[in-house]
Amino acid sequence: MSENRILAGYEPASVLNFFEDICAIPHVSGDEKAIADYIENFARERGLSCYRDHVHNVFIKLPASAGHESAPAVMLQGHTDMVGEKTADSDHDFATDGLKLRVSEDGWISATDTTLGGDDGIAVAMMLAILDSPPEPHPAIECLFTVSEETGLEGAWAFDPKAAGATARTMINLDSEAEGVLTAGCSGGMRTDITVPVTCEPAEGVAVKITLDGFTGGHSGVEIHEGHTNAIKAMGRILSALTEPYDFSLISVSGGGKDNAIPRDCTVTLDLRDTAHTEDFARAVTVEAEKLRSEPNMIPADKTFTCTIEILPDAPVPAMDDKTTYAILSLLTLVRDGVLSMSAYVRGLVAHSRNLGIIQTLTDGEGKSNAVKFSMSTRSASGNHLDDSERELSALAAVLGGEATHRARYPGWDYAPVSPLRDLWTKVSEEIYGVTPRIEVIHAGLECGILCDKLGEMDIISVGPDMKDIHTPREMLSIPSVERTYRLVCETIRRLA
Repeated sequence: MSENRILAGYEPASVLNFFEDICAIPHVSGDEKAIADYIENFARERGLSCYRDHVHNVFIKLPASAGHESAPAVMLQGHTDMVGEKTADSDHDFATDGLKLRVSEDGWISATDTTLGGDDGIAVAMMLAILDSPPEPHPAIECLFTVSEETGLEGAWAFDPKAAGATARTMINLDSEAEGVLTAGCSGGMRTDITVPVTCEPAEGVAVKITLDGFTGGHSGVEIHEGHTNAIKAMGRILSALTEPYDFSLISVSGGGKDNAIPRDCTVTLDLRDTAHTEDFARAVTVEAEKLRSEPNMIPADKTFTCTIEILPDAPVPAMDDKTTYAILSLLTLVRDGVLSMSAYVRGLVAHSRNLGIIQTLTDGEGKSNAVKFSMSTRSASGNHLDDSERELSALAAVLGGEATHRARYPGWDYAPVSPLRDLWTKVSEEIYGVTPRIEVIHAGLECGILCDKLGEMDIISVGPDMKDIHTPREMLSIPSVERTYRLVCETIRRLA
């Protein structure tokens, strides 16, 4: 790895050294082989027991300190993949390029023009640092590094505890993003793709390209209630308002990048048949965009979005027919997005939500449009909610001539009324920092529910250092918070011995 360390001189040095190594290795979801190689080599160099499966999950075991072999083992767990998002003008290639780190004067790490991958690279770094130099004394420590958490918790689903030799029934998950908060439960969820077939016909008018960009985006779970504008839904609102006064059909539409990230941009190209009203149409798009901007419930950061309209040079591009255009615009309008219901029992907790994260025009081998695909993420701790969503989205797709495919469903993690690990973490936090952590259940997916099902009855907490704007190019990680959180993890492990 590079000797020109951006994070040199900051503490905890070992954690940040491993984190910088991780940031230099491409590791977006589905491309975790290289990071798994790095972790496996780390274990072999230290003579640690290491198991790696076919999807590149890695499981490492460290024996207990002498005299503490009878203490129950503790598992540390985090995921090796990151969400790869970048600014519109970035030429970063997540398949080949390492991240370009920088540190602000007040100790926040970020990456130039891209996501940072603090979610969950900092967990990986903490686990490696503990395996490299464990607190003394310590019980047996089992570290589970899972893959593809961000795209449906695939690594947790694939993990085989028996094959790996996992024994721990106490687990610290390191995939939370707020210091001083102890997560003790989370929602389940599923992904849905709705595919609408496209019928094309010759374009009759002028091609117009509309782009919405500059929305803040955000995490579709923990930030779904904060009012971030969904760029895809915003485009649907603008187009729907223009269908009566103007005669147009769609040519292509695209927006968003991840089904679990609130989309920041959307672009549509359409065939405006009434060429005599091209300028009027462009003004009407601007008027509708300004109506959107003036909404009192739009958060201030989203009001700076841009709307650009381009009249494209004449080209023999096929357009979607009226039936297809109607189906696509209807889906954009009718699919429910955002908070669907709030919890009746936990104040401020979202109970059920949906995020329309991606829309894309699919093409055949000749480059001709043949389908439009909508990808979305639904979340709830209630299996009944997820069942309802499956039926709702399947019915909506069928009515509009499409097909819904549901995938990557995962269970929630129920709050445990009694948790010795939760009590211990709270005690350690109070003793070291005088802080009683806030206990919360979150509306986001963690791997804890799946691992509970696989490992049997588990005592689990989820913790982590302060991060901001995860899953966006504005993502930041606090170095002082990493130091404090790491100290708490180490002291908790020590006392478990």
